[in-house]
Amino acid sequence: MKILIGAYSQIASGSPMPVYERALVCVFKPLLTYLYNSSVTVLQLYLNGSIMEWLECNHPEVNMLIADLARKGRVELVSGSYHQSVLSLLSPKDRSNQIELDTTWIRKRYGQRPRTLWCYGELFNPLYINTLNLCCIDKILISSHDTVHNTVCKAIPYQMQELGKTVQIVPTDDLIGNLVKQYGMGEISFKYLLEQARIRLEDVSNEYCIAMVNIDQLCQGNITEEETLALFSLFFDHGASSIEDLFDPNSPLEKGYLQSGWYGYDSLVSDLSCFNEIFVKDESLAYLYGRYTSLWEITRSYKKDKDIRKRIDSLLLKIATGAPYVCDANGSMLRSSVRKLVWRYISEVESVLSSQKDYSYPLNVDYDHDGNMEYLTIGKNLSAVVDAKGGALSELTYLPSLFNYGDTFVPLSGFGSSQALHPLEPGRKQRIFNDVFLDPSLPLDEYKKSDTLHCLDMGKNVYDLSVIDKRNTEFLAIAKCYENGFLSSQLSLEKHYKFRQNTVLLEITITNLGNSEVYCSYGCEIPLSLGMKGTTVPVTLLESKKSNPYEEAEVILDDVKTLRLYDEPNNTSITLVADNRFTLLKEDYTIDYKTTMGQERLYQHTLLLPIWPLAISPGEQKKVTIGLRLERK
Repeated sequence: MKILIGAYSQIASGSPMPVYERALVCVFKPLLTYLYNSSVTVLQLYLNGSIMEWLECNHPEVNMLIADLARKGRVELVSGSYHQSVLSLLSPKDRSNQIELDTTWIRKRYGQRPRTLWCYGELFNPLYINTLNLCCIDKILISSHDTVHNTVCKAIPYQMQELGKTVQIVPTDDLIGNLVKQYGMGEISFKYLLEQARIRLEDVSNEYCIAMVNIDQLCQGNITEEETLALFSLFFDHGASSIEDLFDPNSPLEKGYLQSGWYGYDSLVSDLSCFNEIFVKDESLAYLYGRYTSLWEITRSYKKDKDIRKRIDSLLLKIATGAPYVCDANGSMLRSSVRKLVWRYISEVESVLSSQKDYSYPLNVDYDHDGNMEYLTIGKNLSAVVDAKGGALSELTYLPSLFNYGDTFVPLSGFGSSQALHPLEPGRKQRIFNDVFLDPSLPLDEYKKSDTLHCLDMGKNVYDLSVIDKRNTEFLAIAKCYENGFLSSQLSLEKHYKFRQNTVLLEITITNLGNSEVYCSYGCEIPLSLGMKGTTVPVTLLESKKSNPYEEAEVILDDVKTLRLYDEPNNTSITLVADNRFTLLKEDYTIDYKTTMGQERLYQHTLLLPIWPLAISPGEQKKVTIGLRLERK
């Protein structure tokens, strides 16, 4: 039996440093040390650009060891997309750029020119093959397990042709891949993993055993250095050949075809029928991907300054990462820091282009492709996107730190578990200054937007949105609220946004258009995603005699006029003030998920919900003014 052993890690850019350190200490160091002391074993190794850069900056001695092992033939480097892009989401040119960036880094740092590709998330499309031929890649390592359909495809290497271009498909072992996944999720013990792997390696009825071991899943299962040595010693004791030795030059490969699909056990699928369906079901991820595609289209027209063009192209490659769309052993999709890094690059591109005097940057674009135009406003310290859906802000970025406080996220069901006391609709984008009307008989601690009998959520309504000044700093959003269970009359809702240097001012006018008096409560949701060191955000009332902040994950406070939050990692304070006192509901939204660091509670955003009681006679108006200020501490 021909045996091929490999290992790979897909830690995303923006992941906390302890994630890298854990993979290095528990797996990489003992594995590389074992290879250094061996004279016959060969390991296929895939590392993404994020890991290679981290090693270069923090552990150059490990990079030197990998280079030495590569020269001795103990390690064969496998290429991929440098920034872990899902290649099918990119243009053909950008696919080539991602792969060439990766192969160039490997050639310069490790002295090898890889000819084998690893697909991030094991997402494959036959369209890749033409790109691979251009990049001199002739083999693809990918699992034989079809994740969506839960079937096993052809399990031996074969040759695939697409539009006259060919590539060799090297399917990795389904049993070992599944065992490692189960170990990572805590479903089996390490002893059971070792026993079953031994049985598979000693099964002479199979011609091939091609094992690619997910290092992140080993860390997720809390593997130790000693267990790492035991596992890979077992693999290498049964022999491990070079990938070229798998193929007999005198025996042509069988022909086969790998369909477009989602393979392997790297990430959660939940109830998705295909990968791209996530952009149908998840508003936040559809919006983020729409921001990338729109930005890519916009920047194509800028060609005046070559240095700026080069800088923009480099940032676009970083924005094209697939990590925010994949929920793997690292919890990449659920890590706010991973998404925030992408938003930082987006804001940097926009800041660069909008500052060019010879270029007119478009300020109204349908970013999420929902048929409604979004309006971008860029000032000295703030940039924001005003969305007709909900008449609210889809983004709010503090430009000195390039941090998007509007990056709120509520994943689809199946991607982690939420402990929210006030549950949100899975996959729904939470926008800043979203309007809600509440039944005054409903206790505030039972607030739930999905309770349509007691809550009217305006977030799905499309407002009439218009710009009302030439500088693109003031906007007017108008909508009507029709009668329902607790609203006895029709209401008109006008929202006047004024963007200033450090402040967003919002003037809200509610008018009773009907013939009956209305008794209800009005709330304005302000979900903010802060930079976090923990999982709770303390809130301080500036007028309160109590100077200590409220540190509970959920708190209801009465008679509030001014409050403040601190974003410690970005050294920024956020102040919320209103002209009329209000009742405040504050809750931190988190997701529980088992990652490479063990069971983690991953912070997503903090909801601030100021609420005012309303009693409006026919024809009467009520006005509320809210100010949200962001500034350096």
